[in-house]
Amino acid sequence: MTPTPGFTPPLETCPEFSPERRPENGPIPGTHSGSGPLAWRPALLALLLLVFEPSRSQAEDRVEYLFEGYHEQDDRIAVNTSGVYVEKDLNPKLVLRGEFVYDAISGATPSGGPPPPGDPQVPTIEFSDRRYAGNLGIDIHQGRFTHTPSVSYSYEHDYKSFGIAYNEAIDFNQRNTTVSLGAAHNFDEVSGTYQPEFASKGTTDFLLGVTQLLGPRTTFTFNLTLGYNDGYLTDPYKGVNFSYNYPDPSFDPTPWGVNAGEKRPSNRFRQVGFFGINHYVKPVEGALETTFRLGHDDWGIFSQTVGLNWAQKLGRRVILTPQFRFYHQSAADFYATRFTGDPAYPDGTPYSYNPDTNTLLFPGDEGYPDGTISEVPAFPYAYSSDYRLSEMNTYMFGGTLQIRVAEMATLNLGYKRYHMVGTDGVTPESAYPTANVYSIGFTLWF
Repeated sequence: MTPTPGFTPPLETCPEFSPERRPENGPIPGTHSGSGPLAWRPALLALLLLVFEPSRSQAEDRVEYLFEGYHEQDDRIAVNTSGVYVEKDLNPKLVLRGEFVYDAISGATPSGGPPPPGDPQVPTIEFSDRRYAGNLGIDIHQGRFTHTPSVSYSYEHDYKSFGIAYNEAIDFNQRNTTVSLGAAHNFDEVSGTYQPEFASKGTTDFLLGVTQLLGPRTTFTFNLTLGYNDGYLTDPYKGVNFSYNYPDPSFDPTPWGVNAGEKRPSNRFRQVGFFGINHYVKPVEGALETTFRLGHDDWGIFSQTVGLNWAQKLGRRVILTPQFRFYHQSAADFYATRFTGDPAYPDGTPYSYNPDTNTLLFPGDEGYPDGTISEVPAFPYAYSSDYRLSEMNTYMFGGTLQIRVAEMATLNLGYKRYHMVGTDGVTPESAYPTANVYSIGFTLWF
């Protein structure tokens, strides 16, 4: 489906993470995560409309429906998403945009612990949920300025989110240059296995973007996004395995599975740069979209994303768009497949060990000390074994097919295949999913 600004399929927001969890570095509401600012002016869009949209009458009001099924192999996560987007011109200066999304998610996800010795399969936990989400925004056109306030809301039994956003688009150079400024804040509440009561977290994003017409057939886009998260940023369903590292291994728990919940830092500062070039090749009636995204955060994650799309007209009614995307990230500073420490003593403690009696004694125990005194190390400041924070590559390839079935209606079909590969040589390969994504939708103008 050709992306409509403001209508971002949930599974496309953050390709480096599987959709079992909400992305933490998605777009500012009112922007499109892959194409830059929402407020492209008609002069900038003209060269792309020849390829991306069928001919239609002057009516711009439209409704879009998209169903998308994300299905990981080996009975992992399955997500079925239905989304409806509506755009209505209230008058020449006001455009109302609204979206509703429903997700049904179920399946198995890695618990965070290592697999049993000799078994390559990481342990998983079963879960299911429903998500109801929506957003509402309005474009207010005043000369070369477009003001876009918006609100959003999302509800699951263990996750609630309310967001506000404001975007400002300013046209220059006879509308051949558009500068976009954006700010957004989300107020979220999270709960789960390791956090039974709701805990709060906040997400703030600022965006600066420029879209420039380089010629009659080429546009260039640059975005810089700065984001800050604070509060409860831990995944309440992910655990870790701590090895106690006592003198006798019999005192250790099993060396697989989880024996403590993970713990992430309570704040995160993110920086994302986005570059994109769109070029229309008139002789073959096709358009090339190339994108590059560079990301960094103070958790130690560096990421690079390269995307290539080619939109090809086939006759008067069909547009075929092959797509490819490659993503790489380094691991978070606090990621490991196993940690050292005792969950009963997260701050560390001395202990004594008597090899003759094979006993451990701790301060306060009768007879302490008895034997050699050693130290249980304190837990690290943060720790996670979530494979989504590991060093990895993600590959996506597929395509979409847009068919004009009537003067005012198009049918949209799509297929994508995701493949995640660990590159640290430590994380079990079974932690990383491979998924098929199918989509079908339609657009009606009226």
